[in-house]
Amino acid sequence: MSLADVLDVEGDRLVFADAARGEALIDRCRDAGYTVVAVDTTGVLDFREAQRRIAVGLRLPETAGRNLDALADSLHDLARYWPDSPRLALVWCHPEQIIEADTPGWFRLTDVLVEASERLWRGGADPADRLFETLLLTDGLDA
Repeated sequence: MSLADVLDVEGDRLVFADAARGEALIDRCRDAGYTVVAVDTTGVLDFREAQRRIAVGLRLPETAGRNLDALADSLHDLARYWPDSPRLALVWCHPEQIIEADTPGWFRLTDVLVEASERLWRGGADPADRLFETLLLTDGLDA
């Protein structure tokens, strides 16, 4: 069951929802067995700072916070960094300013997150399989 199904929202791997529903949605993630990693980018205008915060939140190597290739490589090794978490929900709070101020950077960063989500799940037979999805909590939006 995907994160969108759990939360009863539209989306696939990258799911938008209204920040006002954040606590209830996070509780639903946890109830469904997801480990929740929350990252807040309120006031962040640059995708590199958002990338750094995501890498820190996910306990990835420092290089993942400043290099997109390193972030992609580290995300593919989530089982190494989160061995007891087969389901991981990145809850990204307030990406609105990045979306507006650095749209190309936003797309580059979210492409890496989506690609990691696609590659990490291989059916559940491999111990390294991970359900990794991103919930984006924004003000005034509910997809």
